[in-house]
Amino acid sequence: MSTPPASIARLIAGELSVLTDDSVKQAVLHGLVDPRPVTLDWDYGTPGQQFEGWVVFDHEAESDTLIVYCEHGFGPLSPWGLVFATLDQGSRSMGMDSGWFRSFMEAFWDSHAATPLAQSGQSESR
Repeated sequence: MSTPPASIARLIAGELSVLTDDSVKQAVLHGLVDPRPVTLDWDYGTPGQQFEGWVVFDHEAESDTLIVYCEHGFGPLSPWGLVFATLDQGSRSMGMDSGWFRSFMEAFWDSHAATPLAQSGQSESR
């Protein structure tokens, strides 16, 4: 893992600094966690290939999902991914490219954590 947790936290803080809607900011802050390591299965390479990343947002109790940061696989162009929190046979897949984004907030807006905001019409430009 080449990007240290403090750098990932700074990337997220930079995205949060431009938010103007406090309800959006609070929804993000509710699920943010200190970056913790995660191993992700890469389903498009050699069998058993895995990449290391960081869990940065935990929505496991509500939707069984996490937002992770990983520079490999779909990164570096799309390093922010939505993945299932529940392990499948002891491992966690990176999933498909449609679950990976260029920014943390893009991943957040595509997650179930943003659903209440979208339903109430509280969504900032993406």
